[in-house]
Parts: sequence; C-alpha cells; structure tokens
Amino acid sequence: MIERIENHWRSIKAGIKSDRPMDVGKALTKAFLTVVAILAILPQVDSEGDWQFRAFALLFSPSNEIGDTFAGVAGVLAFLWIIVTVWLQSEELAEQRKELKRQADEFNAMNTNLRSQQFETTFFELLRTHSEIVGGLDVVKKDSKDKLAEGRDCFVFYYRELNKVYREKLKKHDEGVALFYAYKDFWNRRGNDLGHYFRFLYNCFRVLEDEKEFSKPRHAKLLRAQLSDAELLLLFYNCVSLKGEPFQTYANKFELFDNLPTLKLLNHSHIGLLGSEAFGNNPKLTPNENRKLERAHISALETSVRSRP
Repeated sequence: MIERIENHWRSIKAGIKSDRPMDVGKALTKAFLTVVAILAILPQVDSEGDWQFRAFALLFSPSNEIGDTFAGVAGVLAFLWIIVTVWLQSEELAEQRKELKRQADEFNAMNTNLRSQQFETTFFELLRTHSEIVGGLDVVKKDSKDKLAEGRDCFVFYYRELNKVYREKLKKHDEGVALFYAYKDFWNRRGNDLGHYFRFLYNCFRVLEDEKEFSKPRHAKLLRAQLSDAELLLLFYNCVSLKGEPFQTYANKFELFDNLPTLKLLNHSHIGLLGSEAFGNNPKLTPNENRKLERAHISALETSVRSRP
C-alpha cells in the first residue's frame, strides 16, 4: 500500500515537472483529487459531539451544500484545464509560427535562387548580345563600298584612325587640347557606329551594379574578358571624353582597365586622366620599363639554353 502511494506521488511529481501540458494537467488533477480524497476521509466532530468522516457528513448535508462542494471541486478542475488548454493552444501557435517561418524561409530561398538563375540568364544573354553587336560592325569604303574591316577588327581600324587624327592635332595644339579635338573629330565620324556599342556596354555594367545581391567578381571578369585590346583602348578614350565621363563610375567600380595595354596609348601620360582604381592590378608599364623586362626575359632564356647539356 505504501509502495503504491509512493509510486502515485512520484508519478504526480514527474508529471508536474514535465514540459508537456497534458502530462502536467493530469498530474495536477491527480494531486488535487488526492487532496480532496484525503480531506474527505479526515474525521470531524458533528454537532452532537460524535466523530465521523467528512464524506459521510457531506452526504447528510443539505443539498445546496453538497452542490456547492461539488461545484467548487469542478470549478477548480475546470480552471486547471482551462490553463492547460491555453498552454496547449500557445504551443500550437508557437509551432504554427515556426512552421510559417520555415515556409517563409523556404519561399525566400526559392525566390532568391530563382532570381539568381534569372540574373545568370540575363547576364549571359547580355554577353551574347554584346558579341552580336561587335560582330555586326563593319567599316565600308565610301567609294567602292568594299569592306575595310568587320567585326572585332573594326576596333583596330578605329583606333588607328583615332591615332592618326591625334597626331595631326598635335601639330597645331598642346597635348590636352589635341586629345580633346582628336576624339571630338573621331566621334563625329564614327559616333554613329560606336554609340550603340558604348551605350550597351555601359548598361551591362549598370546591370552588375544594380544586381549587387547576385553579381559576383567573376561576372565583371567575364565581361571584361569579352573586350579586345583595341576595344579597351577606345573605351579608355571614351571614358576620358565629355560624352563618356559617366562611364568612369563603372570603370573604377569594376577595374575596367585591368588589362588595358597601356603601352599602346596615344601617350603614356594619358594614364593620369583616370584614377588608379580603374586600372586594378595593371602594372601600367612605361616603354622603358617594358624594354627592361624584355631584356631581362631574353637574358633568362639565353642563360637557360646555355645551361642545358
């Protein structure tokens, strides 16, 4: 009997300590009913001085007292289980919030992944369009309509033309003025061919800037890799012109002239027309520095050949 009582109280304690509302509710109900049962079997003295159990005294009490007693017991149990119900509902709401958050996180992840895929698709479509624009260029001789250059070779032709105009302007003007008028004359002649090219390339870099969440350094590198040396040279002089000045923002942001062949500039001093951030890791070699590197490399090759058996 004592063992049963101990087991009963142990189960009540375990239930109360549980983090499950139903177990706590059952344990508190058992505890309350146990207390009620103990109170019911406790003896008391009646009005005539005799001892009797309270339960028996209650049976012979007026009906309103019996009703009040059971109502009190039922009220406590009802209040107890209201608390348990609220607890259960709060846990269910917490689980619902967790599930909604999980679903929201999954949706956001899916949406982010979808937007990333859309950006990748858009980016490579831009690369393809850029190649088509370059491939569609041509230089036609006015008289015979013969093609002097087409596709990417047009930029070599354009740059030679700019160089020729620049050399002519140098005969009449100082360096800065000569470059200004040289590019102005060149643009008046070739702007109709190159305007679309420069505007499209500008917007390609703007897409990378606007989509910072998805654009990575590799995207800028891939776009820069599309540009030939002649394209970079023309793009450089477009950036330092009045018309192309807005392009400098993206030139600095994406180190656009990291691979610019600075030795082929119209004048090596023109490097100073743009900030150093636009050149990235470009060594910006001067002709003298380049000759020294070439001589050192030739010397190393000769030494390597002589050292072979």
